[in-house]
Amino acid sequence: MRHSAIAALIMSLAVSTAAVTAARADVYRSVDAQGHVQYSDTPTPGAELVRVQHGGDTGFSSLNSTPAPANNGGNAAGTRTQPPPAQAPASNAISAQADIDKQNAQKAVQQDLEQTRADQCKKATDDYQASLAARRIYRTGANGEREYLTDDEAEQQRVQLRQAMSSACGT
Repeated sequence: MRHSAIAALIMSLAVSTAAVTAARADVYRSVDAQGHVQYSDTPTPGAELVRVQHGGDTGFSSLNSTPAPANNGGNAAGTRTQPPPAQAPASNAISAQADIDKQNAQKAVQQDLEQTRADQCKKATDDYQASLAARRIYRTGANGEREYLTDDEAEQQRVQLRQAMSSACGT
């Protein structure tokens, strides 16, 4: 179990490093015909490039909006039709990072659950196989001595172990 926890930690660090690298990519802001603001990592006609400058060790980034090369971000006269909101890209970046963190946590939980199920299946299978291979099955008494099961009790124990294996392995 300790090895799987270490492996999960290493994988989560690798994923979070990739997420930080992805967060430093260029972001393009555009407004569609209905007036909805959209952000994307690919430029579209009329999109405005939002550069994220990472600096200092505060963990925050400053935003610098410049028009994308494809269009000047305004109308035919070159004037802006709508000024960009100052905090929208930062809040979207924080929200996107929170979504990425949540997805990474969900993946880690899913991997842990799969590993736990695999371990439970292996243990149940080993217990069942051992009961089949044993000539006599016993349980440990209160004094630590062996109490051998009758043939009927041993058969019931094997049936219970088979059901536990089926439940744990899903077969």
